[in-house]
Amino acid sequence: MTVRASAQKLALGAVLLSACGGGAPLLHPAHTLPEGDVTFAAGTSGRLALGGLHRAEENIDDAAATPGGARSSEDRHRFAEGTLTRVAVAPGVAPFVAARVGLGHHNEAGLTYTGRGARLDGRHAFEWPQLAISVGGAAIGAFAAPGSQPQPSPPGTGVGLRAFTLRSVSGYGLELPVLFGYRSDADVVKLWTGLRVGFERDTFNASVVESPDTSASASGKATRFWGGGLVGFSVGLAPIEVRVEVDAAYESVHGELVTGGDELTGDVAGWSLTPAMAISAKF
Repeated sequence: MTVRASAQKLALGAVLLSACGGGAPLLHPAHTLPEGDVTFAAGTSGRLALGGLHRAEENIDDAAATPGGARSSEDRHRFAEGTLTRVAVAPGVAPFVAARVGLGHHNEAGLTYTGRGARLDGRHAFEWPQLAISVGGAAIGAFAAPGSQPQPSPPGTGVGLRAFTLRSVSGYGLELPVLFGYRSDADVVKLWTGLRVGFERDTFNASVVESPDTSASASGKATRFWGGGLVGFSVGLAPIEVRVEVDAAYESVHGELVTGGDELTGDVAGWSLTPAMAISAKF
């Protein structure tokens, strides 16, 4: 395989990953829907890795720019931390599609798809005409269609690692969101802010490019804990609304990357930022 072919495959992988970013905004107000009412929303989100998460991801780019790749034990562990960031935090752009239904007595349920996975949640709100406090829980499932896998490299090769492409990921998690919100008369303007905490555990398959230019299979697992806040608003006249939200979270990831018979562990932490926008329709 030529260097040019490897670069083309790496670019293609980056494009595919950019459409499956890890952003999973709420994009709904604190007030719940009346019983039997349904909303559908569609939009997009962007996932940005900041601080330690951004530095960890740059380790993969640094390895790609080095002729010998990540060869030393320290550099290979840094490379593993970059892969954990790309798998668990998944910076990039993602679609957002959601449906929500009012269950009555200030209860609501929702299902959200984000390209990388799905989120099923339920919540209860304590409501007044203009103010509300919403408390809920969510189950998270991460998944991606597996791609073709290259042949595994021989154990103990110790060669330099130069690039990483995610082939498949699956996982599960739980989340607890709390929202405080305001709505104007006639629901023209809605504002909400809140806190989110949760965890997710993923397993993945991938391919790595080993120096000088050989693709090999890799696998691993990652456990992510996060906590943070959000702020959002919507503007519109029934039944259409435009919703905007920004989520910020501190995330901690621990896991391992197994390639060439070597098990590389890593720990990485830092901030993420997830801006998102969607158009919602009520039925």
